[in-house]
Amino acid sequence: MVRPMRLFHRDLFLSALAGWGVWASFPSLSWWWALIPSLALFFSRVDGPSTSRSLLNTLVFASCWWLPLVHWVTLATGGWLPWVALAATQILQILAWTLIARLCRVWVWARTLPGQAFAYALTWVGVEQFRSHYPWSGFPWGNIAMPQVDSPLGHLAPWGGEVLVSASVVVLAVLVRRVFSLRSGSDAEHWYTRPLALLVGAGVLCASAFLPLHTAQEAGAVKLGVVQGDVELPGNQTFGIEGKVASNNAAQTFSLAENGGEVDLVIWGETGADRDPRASTRVAQILEESATRAQAPLLFGFANTIEGMRWNWLGVWNVGEGLDSSTLYAKQKPVPFGEFIPYRSLISKLATEAAQVSVDMAAGSEPGVMRVRLRDGRSVPLAVGICFEAGYSSVFSEGVNLGGQILIEPSNNYHFRSSAESLQQAQLMRFRAMEFSRSAVQASTTGVSMVIRPDGAIQAQTEPQSAAWLTESVPLRTSITVAAHMGERPAQIVMVLTGVFLLVSLGRWSAIKKGPRRNSPRPLRG
Repeated sequence: MVRPMRLFHRDLFLSALAGWGVWASFPSLSWWWALIPSLALFFSRVDGPSTSRSLLNTLVFASCWWLPLVHWVTLATGGWLPWVALAATQILQILAWTLIARLCRVWVWARTLPGQAFAYALTWVGVEQFRSHYPWSGFPWGNIAMPQVDSPLGHLAPWGGEVLVSASVVVLAVLVRRVFSLRSGSDAEHWYTRPLALLVGAGVLCASAFLPLHTAQEAGAVKLGVVQGDVELPGNQTFGIEGKVASNNAAQTFSLAENGGEVDLVIWGETGADRDPRASTRVAQILEESATRAQAPLLFGFANTIEGMRWNWLGVWNVGEGLDSSTLYAKQKPVPFGEFIPYRSLISKLATEAAQVSVDMAAGSEPGVMRVRLRDGRSVPLAVGICFEAGYSSVFSEGVNLGGQILIEPSNNYHFRSSAESLQQAQLMRFRAMEFSRSAVQASTTGVSMVIRPDGAIQAQTEPQSAAWLTESVPLRTSITVAAHMGERPAQIVMVLTGVFLLVSLGRWSAIKKGPRRNSPRPLRG
């Protein structure tokens, strides 16, 4: 009895260690190198003979990953219940993947090393993309491709986006798990199987590192001014004062104009203008003074309410001309439970802040591209998104395919203070920069603002919860990556294939259950 209990406790400890390792690969620790061995350790806990034990191990693993990853939800909602609820939705989908992984073993080929690598990669990425798209707009956070912005595997992003990078991570994790397994699997291994698997894994990493990430100018360059005006806490009180947040941004814009030299475009954060300038004379005056002082167009965010729906906008203010109505972009993917409340009667009882979202945000239909006339008269198209839209490849791929030469993502992170949320969001933008071979900008009213090179490298950044500005020259690029050409197709294909594979495997499992016992597959031990 003592030995089984020791094994039980060991399994739980190793599962927790694997979950913490995956969490640590994301900001704020950003230990990208911990991801593959942590997943390999988790896979070893899934492969055991007992499905119930595998599910328990998965519950521990996923909890130790997701609960600390999104702990910043407590800062935005004022309570622990929304945090646990959000983490639970992600944990449930990892549990679902474990059931699918166990089901894979009805196929003899899926118990071989290459078969397991293929089956795990397909189904993991299929589940990952499903939770990134559904329900509503999904929750594209914590995808295992994102920490690879600092690893050789990040070089695969222009060739296949999240799908290819995540699949590569899973394949390498399976190879590591099988190479260092204490016992062989049910398939007969040759003496060279493990050394060959190790060489293949090392070869994938090395080959990825040699794939080029292009950063050269293709249409000249622009000098950007990025303004982070800061929002005094509590933020809702600061936003309640007309012109206060806009004045904070204006003060930093004045400092930029005096000390940063000439810039082609000034960028403020999401809702950097705290009122619609068409309805607020005070805010319109602040915008005009800021653009005049900088002698450059000003890209800014604002919100308004039309016919009972709230809209989140980006616009451009030109010196002496005001708001350019031809450049307006409305957020396409409002955040469920944050910017609109499904099942409002229930959710309003769970979260203090959610209950205060009395007006749901509408989704815009405009494509994610804005054509801006720069200081020197050039007209440059920008691929744009707002805040959490950094997580949606479709938003920026649309803008890039329509000619966007830089990625711009204004954000407002005051809800999350100095937590890891803003850095996690910036990591998403770093991946987008690599995926589409474009410079990228995260401009936050507070949190972290960042200028990113087309290869995903950080060119400059601010400190969280500070008033600051950046001036950086970035290249304009026009070439379209393979990932941009393919758009959403890889995600759609992998979700469909996962569904088909699941249905076929269920049919196979049902046939085995009805057949003789000798047809049942042996467990994969390790």
